Amino acid sequence: MNVLTSDWNSSKAQLVFVRTQVFIIEQGIPPEDEWDEQDQDAVHFVSFGTTAVPTGVCRLLADGHIGRLAVLPAYRQQGYASMLLRKAIQVAREMGIKKVFLDAQVEAQAFYEKHNFSSDGKVFLDATKLHVHMEREI
Repeated sequence: MNVLTSDWNSSKAQLVFVRTQVFIIEQGIPPEDEWDEQDQDAVHFVSFGTTAVPTGVCRLLADGHIGRLAVLPAYRQQGYASMLLRKAIQVAREMGIKKVFLDAQVEAQAFYEKHNFSSDGKVFLDATKLHVHMEREI
């Protein structure tokens, strides 16, 4: 298992593949809510197992916003999401960012709490899914 730090142009095929499978097909998020101009400037992360098939993805924006964390169903509960999140936090720290934040789907809140993120508890709707804002100092 490893995580590649990349950019949109270098890893577009893998990023589009995983996010389409997880967010658009599995979760039913409209494509126009999934793709945005921030992908071009973000630092992207792609996880791999023992093959060239990506297992998951994540992105980090310059302001410390971590997002678009997705792991393909066959690879869940195997540590890929934690590995991606830890790598995003490490890179944020290297960039001099002091606090990272994200908008977690409510179902994933406990996962982020295990990684020392805390929430204000206010639930909101984003891209047809209930989310909660979470952050942590790094």
